[in-house]
Amino acid sequence: MIELYECSPVRSQRARWALEELEIEYTKNFIDLFAGQQHSAEYRAIHPLGLLPAIKTDSYTIFESVAIVMQLIDEHPEKKLAPVFGTPERASYYQWCVFACSELDPYLMMYFDNSMKPLEAMRPAGRQHNVELAKRGREDFEVRAEMLSKILSDRDYLVGSDFSGADILVGHSCFMATLMKLLDDYPVLKAYHERLKKRPAYQRAYTNKG
Repeated sequence: MIELYECSPVRSQRARWALEELEIEYTKNFIDLFAGQQHSAEYRAIHPLGLLPAIKTDSYTIFESVAIVMQLIDEHPEKKLAPVFGTPERASYYQWCVFACSELDPYLMMYFDNSMKPLEAMRPAGRQHNVELAKRGREDFEVRAEMLSKILSDRDYLVGSDFSGADILVGHSCFMATLMKLLDDYPVLKAYHERLKKRPAYQRAYTNKG
């Protein structure tokens, strides 16, 4: 049985969405970030940095949301959530999976950390919002949102015509951008996110049902 260590609305929902798409049984372990549970010795044995998500299986423990999604999908090729190894489509798949964590998440978090209130309870003493960093995060995200809008202007999903793990990863970034009201000027990305929200697995992962 897989154990998922999670807290919403952080990147643990990517792992949960993948598990739901793959129809894998798993146990949910909620880690309360505001209560500091991520700093416990027990959880640090799972994730040395005390971050989320992480999963523990009978044979391995793994953290980093992108790694988790890609590993789970590779373990279940019959679900066809990734193109065949060695194909041009697989190259595109790798690109967009990594794009989510390397090009979208950093700027979303830069904006979030320096403009939003929910993290105040976890903010280290003396650290304040930085208006310039918030501005930079928003501007750099917008450059990438414009590029993604062009890519998705003539297709439903990132890799060919089929939904894949890349959409789970980039789709979560769109979810976070929606919470920050950063997609309001990007109708193509809003429509893309709305398509993803119609998936039953998305609904289970993001409404804590099932």
